[in-house]
Amino acid sequence: MDRDIKFGFWNYVESGVYGVDAVEQWKDLHFNLPMSFTFDITKHKKEDMLAVLDKCASYGMKLIVCDSRTHFRTCFRLGKEEFAKGVKEAYNDFGHHPAVFGFFVGDEPAITEYGAYIDTVNTVMDIAKGLVPFANLVPYFGGGSDYDMLVGASEQKHGEIIENLLSKTKLPLLGYDQYSQCLNEETNRECGINSYFYVLDKFHEITERHGVALYTTLLACGHWDYRVPTEDDIRWQIYTSIAHGSRGIIWFHLYGYNAGTSYVNNPIIGPERLTTPTYDAIKRQQYIFDCYYREKIDKIYVTDVYHVGHIYDPRKRFCADEYISDVNGKYSRPTILTYYKEYDGEEKWVSIVNAHQRLSNKITLKMQNGKEHVFWLAPGEMRLEKLSDLL
Repeated sequence: MDRDIKFGFWNYVESGVYGVDAVEQWKDLHFNLPMSFTFDITKHKKEDMLAVLDKCASYGMKLIVCDSRTHFRTCFRLGKEEFAKGVKEAYNDFGHHPAVFGFFVGDEPAITEYGAYIDTVNTVMDIAKGLVPFANLVPYFGGGSDYDMLVGASEQKHGEIIENLLSKTKLPLLGYDQYSQCLNEETNRECGINSYFYVLDKFHEITERHGVALYTTLLACGHWDYRVPTEDDIRWQIYTSIAHGSRGIIWFHLYGYNAGTSYVNNPIIGPERLTTPTYDAIKRQQYIFDCYYREKIDKIYVTDVYHVGHIYDPRKRFCADEYISDVNGKYSRPTILTYYKEYDGEEKWVSIVNAHQRLSNKITLKMQNGKEHVFWLAPGEMRLEKLSDLL
């Protein structure tokens, strides 16, 4: 499993619309796993995709290649044999380029499409050996009968579906998307945040059991009943997801290209690729991560997660343990405590995240040996320390 935390984005712009200078903006935003412009061999030029790959390679970036020949709906339409021919062509065209991370195999399959989805993943992995397919699902564990009706099956059924997918493939990573953490003011925000954490836990539980990296798609543009995220929201989404086991963050979505669709304030908008405040917020927060957190977080993984101040799940309530006696905020606001272990060592780490989306908090971390550590955290901010340094 690739251990490095990845930052990427969804890309729905067709190949050839923007030139290779677009890659410079990806680099400026501190992305290390961008998604390519969408490619269709019947109408796009291979040279355009290869030029983007060359530019990514010059910056040391890997690219998720979106080629319609590797998409599960192509498999669903053509059948396995014809689909495999197209995958071989796509692999020969792009798969040997050093900047390729893997091929996109499709997003949000319906219940009736999972057979083709499994066939697609296995075919792409068999042909494009050594590359990592990017597969993405919906937040199946949203909870409630209304949600069950919306996605077509119960939570238990979806758990079985994901288990089946991971058991019948050798997927090294799995993604899903969720935006209920950024509901608008007049909606039930607390319910949306509770759902966000619950779904994170369910996906992390399953992917961890299968040794699969978890990638979470988070909100970067206002649409439907979701607000335009502030910089506090961007910070909050990054560190709450990482504190719950995500190894990749994919922003939805980078380019705003159509008016009259409710999608507003994308990081980059229009033919001239103008930037918005969201661009600056993502750039700053991913820069801060790279400067102050990456070196540490890339070498550790989540072992336990607890909450205080607001308990969305009784199983996540923090109680005193052998190291920490109390996590106490000056104000009764939600706080996340996470334990980690090093991949290549026995050292343990601990993080505290202020899980309030709008207000700072003064945290007192009380250790069992009597030591106390006091610090302020901004909304969504993380404090990360070696456990041995706190004792």
